[in-house]
Amino acid sequence: MKLRIKGNSLRLRLTRPEVARLDAGEAVEESTEFTPDQVLRYRIQSGDGPDGLQASFESGVVVVTVAGSRIHQWAPSAEVGIYGSAGALEITVEKDFRCLTRPEERSDPDVYPHPDAGPETC
Repeated sequence: MKLRIKGNSLRLRLTRPEVARLDAGEAVEESTEFTPDQVLRYRIQSGDGPDGLQASFESGVVVVTVAGSRIHQWAPSAEVGIYGSAGALEITVEKDFRCLTRPEERSDPDVYPHPDAGPETC
């Protein structure tokens, strides 16, 4: 899972196995260690709430919660992402596509094929 933060926007990009785990009700979590005592964790999980997105940040952990019904609809579909906001924070959850400009990412079997790629680049 990749995390991008810019201003009041938060974007998570998930690989196929991560989307499958999320669809199965499992949380997906990653971390970045700045020092042994300073670790940024970020997690996405399903919830029982309405179809919207929720986000929180506490004790160094960013948590994005998406309604389970919305995840079940999105995961098997051709939809790229789930978009919404929580207060002033814009939240984007997207399937991670194969990069068209960096050849080293083309060999990653866990990313989604890029919809703009021709058969020769996938």
